[in-house]
Amino acid sequence: MSLNQISKVYATALLELAKETNSLESTEEELSTLVDIFFSDESIRHYFLSPLVDPSEKVRTAEKSVQGKASEIVANFITLVVRKNRFLYLKDILEDYRTGVDRLKNRSSLRIISKDTLSKEAVDRITKSVSSKFGREVRVTEHTDLNLIGGFKIYIDDFLIDASIRAKLAGTREALLQKKIPVGAFE
Repeated sequence: MSLNQISKVYATALLELAKETNSLESTEEELSTLVDIFFSDESIRHYFLSPLVDPSEKVRTAEKSVQGKASEIVANFITLVVRKNRFLYLKDILEDYRTGVDRLKNRSSLRIISKDTLSKEAVDRITKSVSSKFGREVRVTEHTDLNLIGGFKIYIDDFLIDASIRAKLAGTREALLQKKIPVGAFE
């Protein structure tokens, strides 16, 4: 089973449980918080990924670490993921879960990538424009990419709107290459 399929299977199962208990958003928040904790601390991440640590010890540690800090659904889910040795896929599971929640809520995912952090007003303008164009609510995440010369890229679901300087320069280059230069123009 590929990485993509593994994360989708687990995310779909969690989505169904959360839907049954009417806890889509709270489950997402809890899972997001735990994934941030697990992956922000290198020693925790290495512990759960280490082949040297006994798998049953990992499960006990996972149970203790989430007990009382998360709902029963999320606590059991984290324990299951560790027991099945799928800890590495937690970030992807979270992303697939978010996508599923967005789909159920008729919401789109809007990712804005820019060289520098955009102002709140710029993000609000982009969000409002995209929301009205697609006719749905959007969930916004911002990222910075130091490789961009300037401008920004917007990913909305499966669409890309590339308003970066690099894309504009590439378009200009392509347009110039397509122009036919008449014979004798440089004489």
